[in-house]
Amino acid sequence: MKANKDPQASYDLNDNDSDPMPTFDELNRHGTRCAGEIAMAPNNSFCGVGIAYGASIGGVRMLDGKITDRVEAEALSFNYDHIDIYSASWGPNDDGKTVEGPGRLAQAAILKGIRLGRNGKGAIYVWASGNGGLKDDDCDCDGYTDSVYTFSVSSAAEDGTFPWYGEKCASTLTSTYSTGSNNKRMIMTTDIGNGCAQDHSGTSASAPMAAGIIALALEANPSLTWRDVQHIAVWTAEPEPLLKNNEGWVRNAAGLYVNSRFGFGLMNAFSFVMAARSWTNVPKQRICTTVFPSFTKRLISDTSGAVINFRTDACAGQINEVNYLEHVQLVLDIVYPIRGHLSIFVVSPQGTRTQLLKVRREDKSPAGFRHWPFMSVHTWAENPKGVWQLEVDDKSGRMEGINGIINNITLVVYGTTEQPAHYATSSRRDVRDDFVTNNRKDIGDLWLQRVKRLINDRALQRADYIDGAMRYLDAVNQLRKRSTLRSYTVSEFVSR
Repeated sequence: MKANKDPQASYDLNDNDSDPMPTFDELNRHGTRCAGEIAMAPNNSFCGVGIAYGASIGGVRMLDGKITDRVEAEALSFNYDHIDIYSASWGPNDDGKTVEGPGRLAQAAILKGIRLGRNGKGAIYVWASGNGGLKDDDCDCDGYTDSVYTFSVSSAAEDGTFPWYGEKCASTLTSTYSTGSNNKRMIMTTDIGNGCAQDHSGTSASAPMAAGIIALALEANPSLTWRDVQHIAVWTAEPEPLLKNNEGWVRNAAGLYVNSRFGFGLMNAFSFVMAARSWTNVPKQRICTTVFPSFTKRLISDTSGAVINFRTDACAGQINEVNYLEHVQLVLDIVYPIRGHLSIFVVSPQGTRTQLLKVRREDKSPAGFRHWPFMSVHTWAENPKGVWQLEVDDKSGRMEGINGIINNITLVVYGTTEQPAHYATSSRRDVRDDFVTNNRKDIGDLWLQRVKRLINDRALQRADYIDGAMRYLDAVNQLRKRSTLRSYTVSEFVSR
């Protein structure tokens, strides 16, 4: 990676100097390994090759000392007018009992990057969704991945299963490959001491893969905004390789398939970059907040939950009217003596039911949730107008006579007034329907149908699309004899 090192993207916040060289011990391999996934040089005959091997890359040393709100803020806004993508494979403890997010300064730093970074198009903050699966952790309790302004990435094992360390939540946008069980292949990348690691793993490995793919997209189309990048992820993600081995897939009212384990599916570099090349910027973001000044507090207990219906017009007729959803935040104020017993669902006006919080057996805290913003992307592209439903229950099954109270709720919807251009032109949802409703079909036949659609679409009669379609066909011809749905991505198709 030496040739790709960018001094302007590097700093040591722990020692306050320009050299971010880590301490050479087992605890400090992490950043170097993540960086290698993005920017390892091609043809190095040593490790592997980075996804965006032409990208400039830097390191900000911040975790090898006292971690404060100020330190995080400085890292997340460091040279924001120079850095395009911040890849973060760190966050609160994945112990199944922590509820924590960025402090006031760190939140302001992220907003600064969003508003001023990349000449106003917004810095891209890529975040690993967390490795607390064994502790029943929930990434909606991690305010870094639960943010509207971060690109939250989960992991899938190479066989398409959900890894043991993975966390489920409604804020995960998409996934990339990482390791599964300990006897499966891990990620090869650079290591400290001029080494080559063959055991990189976790969502820490997934986030830089996503960052590398996004870097390729920004190279193809530098005019993409931070929201364009999220839209492309939603629109080009591949649920197909993950359908066979994982339950929990839901088709929202806009026709998009989503899962709390994987978001909208696996990122596909080819599809992502091809979409970026001809992308039309999405309309201006609108934010509509609905408060309920006459809200009646609701009692909850371990024998009786609460169901609350509330209506929003999504600022109809106003400048912030939202007709096409992106993110939804439910800001909740709940007092409960054992926080980890709670399960929370929300149902959209169009019927999409999303879990915002599952039971966390390690969380015995009496702190409840004080104005905590639970965020979901599961209703992406839906219309938010109408009656929403909140369901809060104690699902521990303990029956100990515990009581609590829901003090207040606030609904914040993010999206656009006008329809984004790709909603009217993309046919990807049709492809997804094929896979979900016919997942016993020969996968070769399904992909053949997809290729025919590409070739027959006059709007796509350009050399690059035809070349891609021909490669799809070659791959399909190799796979058509296989009669069950297998976990292949487009990139695997192309390479076979």
